[in-house]
Amino acid sequence: MVFDPLSLQTAAALVILVSAVMYLLDTLMLRDALPGRLWAAAFLAGLFSAVCYLVWFAVPGSFIAIVLGNGAFVAATAFIWLGSVAFNGRRLRVPVIVTAVALLAVMAAALTDGAQGDWAGAVPLFAGNALFAVLGAIETRRGAIGRRWSAAGLTVVLTIEAVWFTLRVIVFLAEGPDSEVFRTYFGTEMSAFLTMTLVVAAVVVTAVLRSSESTLRGNPETRHLIVDRNGVLLRESFGAVLTILVSRARAAGEDLCVIGIRVDDLRRVATAFGPEEAEEMAQAFRSSVRRHAPTMALVGETDTAGLCVAFSTALATDHRRLVRIMHERIVTDLSALDTSVVPVVGIGVALASADGADGPTLVERADAKAGLAATTGDQPFGLTTE
Repeated sequence: MVFDPLSLQTAAALVILVSAVMYLLDTLMLRDALPGRLWAAAFLAGLFSAVCYLVWFAVPGSFIAIVLGNGAFVAATAFIWLGSVAFNGRRLRVPVIVTAVALLAVMAAALTDGAQGDWAGAVPLFAGNALFAVLGAIETRRGAIGRRWSAAGLTVVLTIEAVWFTLRVIVFLAEGPDSEVFRTYFGTEMSAFLTMTLVVAAVVVTAVLRSSESTLRGNPETRHLIVDRNGVLLRESFGAVLTILVSRARAAGEDLCVIGIRVDDLRRVATAFGPEEAEEMAQAFRSSVRRHAPTMALVGETDTAGLCVAFSTALATDHRRLVRIMHERIVTDLSALDTSVVPVVGIGVALASADGADGPTLVERADAKAGLAATTGDQPFGLTTE
């Protein structure tokens, strides 16, 4: 199958258009930070360059479209680099100056060589893309962005672009644009295929990076916490917060108490009475735990049938009364449901002074004790013995 340059350029423009629109809509809805806005500008520049090249193909002789298209093409790669620099929290003044100078040089070269037609200013265009792709690949391997595993995808995209454009410059100067080697491996057709592939990959990678961005992205100790709409931390986030709070509580002469609460009848309820009834119980259970937990306590998820509540407490505090009251209120709430059965609620307690200073370990031990209480029905309303 043979594709003509206009068809391929149109296909590339459509891919860039869809990618740019999706990314820009996401940027507007998220009210994105500077890195996301710069990456959005990259896709806008890519879209503008594709439109310029379409104009050139459709209206031969409109060399100003080549001038603008070349500048926008290089700008697309440059903005990917600038977004990575911003992600790392580095100053943008010098990179912006470098970008502006390079874009002016590329456009001036295309304007000067306008009589050469399709390949006006080709060497500066290829060299500019190679330069910013190299700078971008290096930037994605350092700082905060380099610590994101997903940034490796962007490094690969930029490295491929850098290598391809460098070889394109060499072959263009050595063989010329009419040579068989250049037309087969570095011509418009291959450029369109490569552009479509790399744009899709870049959209996916930058979207992932943007979603994981932190306002403290320059700090290697930054943690990303995930909380649901009801204020319940997911298990990994809950454990990470507890590890921090344990050290603070110890410095203040306090203890950290983690209460695990489990309802282990949900699977049997789903099997016997249907998933709707089990879901109703699960929602009521989560609401009850949040309602009756101490005001300043953290509530975290262990799994679909278990939650943990954490709060600081005095070292000599007797926890039996608090745990008993929570248990009674949760059971009362579940008993008030119009369901076929009332599930068994188990509670277990872990203390940092007795069970260690590691957050995930406290969660695991409190949850295990709660599971044992739910299974055996033995509610000690205090520290369980192992």
